[in-house]
Amino acid sequence: MRKFFTAAAAAMLALLCSCAASVSPLPGEQLILDAREWYTSLNSAKVSVVNDATGEAEQEFVFKYDEKGLMTYSYVGTGDGIYIAQYNNGREQFTNDNGAVSSLDSSDLQFTAYSRDVPYPMADEGLILFYKKGVASSGAIASEDGGTVVNYVYDPEKLGEYDGEGELAGFSATYRFDGSDGFVSMTQKTDVNIDGETVTHSYTIYIEDRNSVDRVENVVDITGLND
Repeated sequence: MRKFFTAAAAAMLALLCSCAASVSPLPGEQLILDAREWYTSLNSAKVSVVNDATGEAEQEFVFKYDEKGLMTYSYVGTGDGIYIAQYNNGREQFTNDNGAVSSLDSSDLQFTAYSRDVPYPMADEGLILFYKKGVASSGAIASEDGGTVVNYVYDPEKLGEYDGEGELAGFSATYRFDGSDGFVSMTQKTDVNIDGETVTHSYTIYIEDRNSVDRVENVVDITGLND
């Protein structure tokens, strides 16, 4: 399957690393580490990646684990003329890739069943980005609602290869926590040089319906698949 990622998400996935050892903690570091651990402990949730310029969710990922830890998930990604939708319940998978609908089942070599032991990438702790050795500057302030806002500015030269359009010129991540230190959202801003101009992409990740997803719906229309 051809995976769909926005420019910001492409940068995010290039950075999905465990935190490196360091002599001193960054401001808000423990809040972020706790949030990563909390996210992977959830039994179900809906993740939305919202384009801050349009207010539209360009990616939506919904997952639920059963009592044995097997994952059922759905994913929808849109933008830049691309549409992809996928549903996987651990036994069968359906995909709509720009109108081309296909299916796999557990007997196919290409099929992957996801679980707590083999998490889907967006269900892993790396969804909440933390790459300590790439942080150039950092800070944490109290928000008006009694929570905490943590901001990390990364050194582009330490972020590894960027596979999006243009040349990576800057990257920052802002994490928001409520008054109980609970995760609220994370905003990623990516500055890219394209033909001599700097373009900024800003996306915010929200984690909702925490442990309250009753059922993951099949987001792929399979009508006529076997015709």
